[in-house]
Amino acid sequence: MLNLVQNAFLLGLGATSLTLKKAEEFISSAIKDNNLTPDEGKQLLQTFIDEGKRSEEAIRAKVEEVIASKGESLLPCAKKVADLEARIAALEAEIAALKQPAAPEQPAN
Repeated sequence: MLNLVQNAFLLGLGATSLTLKKAEEFISSAIKDNNLTPDEGKQLLQTFIDEGKRSEEAIRAKVEEVIASKGESLLPCAKKVADLEARIAALEAEIAALKQPAAPEQPAN
């Protein structure tokens, strides 16, 4: 589950990066078309960057909150994994013992 959360977070960062690139292209185009001055373009781009950082921090805080509050139920803890591994090893040993051919019986005298 942690991997899923991490991948979702990275996907969000990728989207943010792509959005920033598109914003830069839009601002450059607006400056070329004389709809914005270069200073206005810089201010607008900085606003986009600041908003992106705030959004990233909010998402990160929310993910950390969810993991902290429900982490135990979302992610198996190391003890549970170790217990399950021990049970699997015991079952494997039991199966191996059952598969071994039985020793021939000694005739009774």
